[in-house]
Amino acid sequence: MKKLYTLILLALLQSFSNAQTVDEIITNHIAANGGFDKLNALQTLQYTSTMKLNMMGMQIDVNSTNIIENNKLYRKNISGVMGMKGSYTLVTDTAGYVSIPSVQGYGDFPGIEGGISKMDADKYSAIKQKLNLLEEFSALINYKEKGFTAELIGKTKVDKVECYKIKLIAKDGESSLFFIDAANYLLKQIEVSGKQISSIMGIRGGPMGDMMGGRMDKQKMNMIYHSYTEIGGVKFPSKIIIQFGASDIEIENSSIEINEAIDKKWYVAN
Repeated sequence: MKKLYTLILLALLQSFSNAQTVDEIITNHIAANGGFDKLNALQTLQYTSTMKLNMMGMQIDVNSTNIIENNKLYRKNISGVMGMKGSYTLVTDTAGYVSIPSVQGYGDFPGIEGGISKMDADKYSAIKQKLNLLEEFSALINYKEKGFTAELIGKTKVDKVECYKIKLIAKDGESSLFFIDAANYLLKQIEVSGKQISSIMGIRGGPMGDMMGGRMDKQKMNMIYHSYTEIGGVKFPSKIIIQFGASDIEIENSSIEINEAIDKKWYVAN
């Protein structure tokens, strides 16, 4: 019996010694994405996205171009759908703007008056985090610099894949869950709720966020990362499935460019 207790104690001690801390997991996560040096060398990122939506039995593809210069520019240009003109969200290090297409009213819907407007202080503050280029890869990469905290909750499975479950807590107290693949340390899933949904999708303060109003505030959303593309030694998500309410939304990213010059016209609200 004494020998059995000794073996159990040794097994427990071994499991504790093999256990990783949250910072060790995040360090491995950063390495899996390309490493600190390559990620910190990124100054610009440009890519196109196709969001596939199912609305009233119809599939609608919403195309966008995403243009980021680290700490200086975030711009999402959304192409027109269903006869509407395109729109955009523009954020610089000094201000934010949205361009909303006019939408004719029908029934109880009063319609939307189009035009370009400057974000108020609250909307600008909420979306300004998108200027951080590394947010496009993972919010865990520089979480301490942002004043966030991270907690390791444990392990769980996502799509039969064993993952580390990490809770990321922002300075304002809002939290989100990150699931890191325990085998390759790439991001497998993010779970967010409330206003974080529009923030993480880059539509908070923008036309799509305005159109959806407060309907997101009590919702939850899962973003499942299915595949990655390697470019310049860093890995960028190329296919994401968003589970939101009863709908699954597929996002495909392509034409990914890093550290390429950005046309000056994208810095201007016009």
